[in-house]
Amino acid sequence: MRARVKRIGGHHFQFNVRGMHGDLDVALADEKAQGPSPKEMLLAALCGCTGTDVIDLMAKFKVTYENFELEARATLTENHPKIFARIDLSYYVTGSAIDATQVVEAAKRSTHQYSGTAAMLSKACPIFYTVNVNNEKVAEDQVKFA
Repeated sequence: MRARVKRIGGHHFQFNVRGMHGDLDVALADEKAQGPSPKEMLLAALCGCTGTDVIDLMAKFKVTYENFELEARATLTENHPKIFARIDLSYYVTGSAIDATQVVEAAKRSTHQYSGTAAMLSKACPIFYTVNVNNEKVAEDQVKFA
């Protein structure tokens, strides 16, 4: 794996990963952000990694759903370096005939066995997750890797 960033101006950087480009920005109070911050990108990476696991596992379990979304929220430590103190991850799945136990199992396998991003971040701070099916919380747990 390889990533490269180039400073565009201020705290705005453009990244290049396998020929794909995007923006990163740690905008100060008087600056307009040109992209997400690096920490926000870590949260997005967590969502993308575990989300891929969960949709693949739901396909394996033959779960039919209409919508799948993830949200990650983090709190930071107060002192420098400001790192994640805690991450809360929420899975949202909607559909007409969903077996919630299979969605919970998919999330558990991702957050206990498969997601490399979750495994790395959970070494730095606790990650808690909830599984919501049709707007009802059906499970909550902490990310745990052996």
